[in-house]
Amino acid sequence: MTVKTMIRRGAQAALALLLLSAAGAAHADPFEAKSMRWEEDYSAQARDHTPLVGLQRLKVLPLTADGGMWLSAGGELREKVDIIRSSQLGLSAYPAYDTATTRAYLHADAHLGEHVRVFGQLSWADEGGRRGPDRSYDESGVDVQQLFVDLAPAAGARLRLGRQELPLGDQRLSEVRETYDLRRSFDAARLDLTAADGATLTAFSAALVLNHPGPFDDREQPGERFQGVYTALPSPRTGGGIDLFWLERRRRAAVYAEGTAPERRETWGVRAHGAHGAFDYNLYGLAQTGRFGSADIRAWAASADLGWTGHALAWSPRLSLRADVASGDARRGDGEMNSFDAPYPNTSYLSTSSAYWPGNAWSVFPLATLKPSRALTLYLGAQSVSRMSRGDSFYYSPQAPLALPAGHGQVMMRQVYARARWEPIRDVTVSTTVIRQFAGDPVRARGGRDGTIISLAADWKF
Repeated sequence: MTVKTMIRRGAQAALALLLLSAAGAAHADPFEAKSMRWEEDYSAQARDHTPLVGLQRLKVLPLTADGGMWLSAGGELREKVDIIRSSQLGLSAYPAYDTATTRAYLHADAHLGEHVRVFGQLSWADEGGRRGPDRSYDESGVDVQQLFVDLAPAAGARLRLGRQELPLGDQRLSEVRETYDLRRSFDAARLDLTAADGATLTAFSAALVLNHPGPFDDREQPGERFQGVYTALPSPRTGGGIDLFWLERRRRAAVYAEGTAPERRETWGVRAHGAHGAFDYNLYGLAQTGRFGSADIRAWAASADLGWTGHALAWSPRLSLRADVASGDARRGDGEMNSFDAPYPNTSYLSTSSAYWPGNAWSVFPLATLKPSRALTLYLGAQSVSRMSRGDSFYYSPQAPLALPAGHGQVMMRQVYARARWEPIRDVTVSTTVIRQFAGDPVRARGGRDGTIISLAADWKF
């Protein structure tokens, strides 16, 4: 498939999504789809018997005459085209390719009275053009993305059992993998408690679901478990709060520059976030303990995202500066593992190109965000990524350490980033992203080179 064909395919998909949504939005639509579809709440419309039109009718399908039981349905269709030049800064065995991906989700949400709810979601994904080994989250026949039951025995208490997504906090450490075709899900038990002041506590035990290419063949990842406790304490004064958490991930075989071994890694952390007037902040402090083979894990990380928004200025500019740092392993075979490794992180938070895994790196990322109109958002930024320890590797992707020469400096790469996100009507999003990467001296010494990433995407939720 040629680049022109792929771009034309993406443009045609974007136009089709726009026309479909416009047809469904001929009448005013007060409902807005959420990224986590199970967070949508149409109970008020079900109770009030609100007249619905168009696709709104899918949101309240009565199961009983009194509206005490009802069903909500919806879905998503996304088309994405990526043009990659010098993949992994030219260190990949397949440095250049063009790929087109399509994903579709359909869900049904049954509310069976005040205390029981059943949510089910099917996924399908197709990918073409990418070179290299198949990745489990790129392509799959129809499969169960989510299927869980919620039990709410009392106000502020909910037990969720079954296949589910596990976003925690702002998804810095446990994210749904939105960037890729298939989102991440777990077979899990999750308990959520909410106090009257809005404080929440989440406790869970989960097994990662491994996607397979056939229909209805997804299974738990062998030898991998994830559990933890996450509490969020709100602060009405700042509009944010303090998050405290403990997360544990166990793997049968974890891979680092140190080698491959069974791992039990615990992450202890605190997050502070909020805003004061035009200024906002999001701060993280993280420590890790556990065992990697016979070695003790002693790792750490920190992050600061500071921003200022000109609310009264044209285009409402937000200027921000984010700094991230994660420890690396200084010496192999010394009985300690110092490489930081987040459980299931949002790599697009760390790098606009999802260009590195959080470990043995520090980065600085200034970003400007502009809103010329309600529908259009522009992003322009730059980033420098350096290694913490010359004795450790560059973790461009998980479980795939790239060894770099000990000399030649610390800077692994720099990149500039531009993105436009357009939402012409509710629930339809069209975006384009251009990233130019510049290989640092240690990467060039390994044979790497500068690279380019161009992405076009169109998404419709209903």
